[in-house]
Amino acid sequence: MSFIKLLSRLPLSVLYILSDFLYLVNYYLIRYRRTLVMKNLRNSFPEKSEPELHTLEKEFYRNLADVSIETLKAITISKKELGKRVIIHGNLVEEAMKAGKPMIFITSHFSNWELEWIALSTHFHFEMHAAYKKLRNSFVNKLIFELRSRFGGIMHEKNEVVADMAKLGQRKYIMAMAGDQRPSSGAKKYWATFMNQDAAFYSGTEILARRMDASVVYLSMHRLRRGFYEITCELITSTPKLLQKNEITNTFIRLMERDIRKDPASYLWSHNRWKFIKPTGSN
Repeated sequence: MSFIKLLSRLPLSVLYILSDFLYLVNYYLIRYRRTLVMKNLRNSFPEKSEPELHTLEKEFYRNLADVSIETLKAITISKKELGKRVIIHGNLVEEAMKAGKPMIFITSHFSNWELEWIALSTHFHFEMHAAYKKLRNSFVNKLIFELRSRFGGIMHEKNEVVADMAKLGQRKYIMAMAGDQRPSSGAKKYWATFMNQDAAFYSGTEILARRMDASVVYLSMHRLRRGFYEITCELITSTPKLLQKNEITNTFIRLMERDIRKDPASYLWSHNRWKFIKPTGSN
């Protein structure tokens, strides 16, 4: 752990040299999940030619290396440097929170989601909570948990979020969730078309929003240039109980698709997102 923190203190200009090397090793030598990545890209962009897909594949692996190195840097990054590197347009959130009720941030594995969370934790002066999925590797899990908590963010294991939000009650706080997580095999699934393919989604975010009467805000994060990002907050609803069933989830999916099509290489294509096959007769 001490070596990782020492490495993290190097300037990003130096760490990006390591990122370039990591890309070459990952792409050409280890070939990390390249078959899965290309399968996901082909299915998501049937209109693209093979040369275009291979260019996109390389761009993804370059971005993946940068995200890994930037996450390493985030372990020791200062609030001042973080504020310079991640610009947040959050006036909509400030206004909506005047209602004095909970808010749910919904985001995806797009751009740099780790940097996104700690930047939000330093930017907003509300109670900042987030759901997380415990990782199998205990060392990595401890490292990521400490990273996400270092600026006051309160983490909740995904299986405990419902009970924890009930305890928090109808007061002012923000709960962040990744809405593109693939449901576990035994979980109840909502099926929708996502990037030209049938995909299973959790509907828990929408259920919680209705139950807690929480506003729902979509986070759109884009890379401005290497190491610099911009986050825009978009209100999906401030009255979840008035919307049709699955309307929140479907709106999130369309916004996520919009961002992916604008910058395809920034999505996490190495995730086996479309692992499950939609059963006949499902919604």
